[in-house]
Formats: sequence, C-alpha cells, structure tokens
Amino acid sequence: MNFQLVNRQGRNTEIDFAIHKLFLYFHRLIFIVCTISAVLTLANVFFLSVPEVKLTNEQLEEMKVFKWSNFFESKTIPICIVCAIIYFCYSSILSFLTPYANEIHLVDAASFFFMIYSVAILISRPFTGRLFDSKGENITMYPAFLIFMIGMALLSQAHHNVTLLLAGAFLGFGVGIVQSCGLAIAVKVTPQQRLGLANSTFYIFLDLGVGIGPVILGVFIPFGGYRGIYIGMVIVAFACAFLYHLLHGGKATQKENKCSIN
Repeated sequence: MNFQLVNRQGRNTEIDFAIHKLFLYFHRLIFIVCTISAVLTLANVFFLSVPEVKLTNEQLEEMKVFKWSNFFESKTIPICIVCAIIYFCYSSILSFLTPYANEIHLVDAASFFFMIYSVAILISRPFTGRLFDSKGENITMYPAFLIFMIGMALLSQAHHNVTLLLAGAFLGFGVGIVQSCGLAIAVKVTPQQRLGLANSTFYIFLDLGVGIGPVILGVFIPFGGYRGIYIGMVIVAFACAFLYHLLHGGKATQKENKCSIN
C-alpha cells in the first residue's frame, strides 16, 4: 500500500514537473513571437507612405494654446461615449470570466473563449467595413448592439461548453463591429487636420471604459453574482443602443434620407 502511494505520488510529481516545464516553454515562446512581431512592425514603419497634412498659420498658432480642443476632438465625444460604455460592459469579461468559469465549472471552455472571440472579430471586419461604406453606419451599429446583447445573455446563462463558446463568438462580433465602426464614425465627423486628435480621443474613452468597469462592477458582485453582472450588462448595452440613436444614429438617418431625396 505504501509502495503504491509513493509510486503514484512520484508519477504525479513527474507529471506536474512536465506540465510546469511545458508552461514555461510556451510562455517563453509567446514572448519570443511577440518580440519578433514588434521588431517586424517597427521595421515596416520605414516603408509607410503617409501624406503630409498642411496646416495654415492660423491653425498652427491655435495649436500652441493650452486648451481642451488641443487635446480632445469634441466632435467625436458622442460616439466615444457610446463605445466607452460598450467597453465598460466588455471589461466585465476581461476581469471576471476566469472566476465565473470556475464557479460554473467551465474552465476548459473558458480557455478557448478568447480564441473564438478573436476569430469572430477577424471575420467581422471585412464585410462590416464594406457595409459601412455602402450603406452607412447604422446598418452596422444597430445589429452590433443586438449581437453584443445576445452574447452577454448567452454568457450569463452558460451551463455548457458550447453556450460559453457561442457567447464568445457573439461578443467578438459585437465588440469588433462597435470598435471598428465607432472609430470610422469618429474619423468621418472630424476635419482632416484633426484626425490624430480624433483617434487619440476615441481610444482614451475606450481605455476609460475598460479601466473603470472592474472597479464599479466589482462592487455589485457580492449582491448579484457573476451571472447578475452579465445580465446587467445586457440592460446597459440596450440603453447604450438607445443612447447611440439619440447622439448619432438618428442624425445619420436624417442625413441619409436627405441625400436620397436630393
């Protein structure tokens, strides 16, 4: 009996050691791949052809003044608020997916969640860009809110591996479309000489949404649990779709109608 116990313990130790070595190997491999990718990205910068934006003397003088408009592009604020709220909801996945998966005993499926999520984003980009250019922003944004809400609803009610991974696919489509089309809207409403500010303003708001999300949502976990948080994100996303209509979507529809009449 003692021999079997020691023998089994020895085998477990060997397996644990092998897994540990494999874990370290893949960790090093990830850092190596990321380093090579960063170097290749830096090298490609020298081959970029970026057209120079010519500014008038008045515009150059105005940029020297310390004021809000020299750090943020106010025309992008409405769409930035909308996208920040979606990323606020998305932060609940980044922060709480692992403990949630442990709680519902779907750890194995959760390990593939962001892989499915990333593939969904990759698939969404080509056809949503084409739709955005040909049909306008509303044809992409409204379905994106709906898809995101479905993903959050599936995540909140996940009891099986398939449901969790399906939620990852829906959320990938939703977040991917909102992020890419939201940035396109921000660029669309901004004068050419302020595109840099539009881009930075957009990502500042996204970072703000992701940053404050865990702090605020973490307060409510003891009261509603992880499922309650994700159900709440469905409601927030629905409110965000309505807010988008008020701040931008309704105005975009009116412009499209005027263009079609003319």
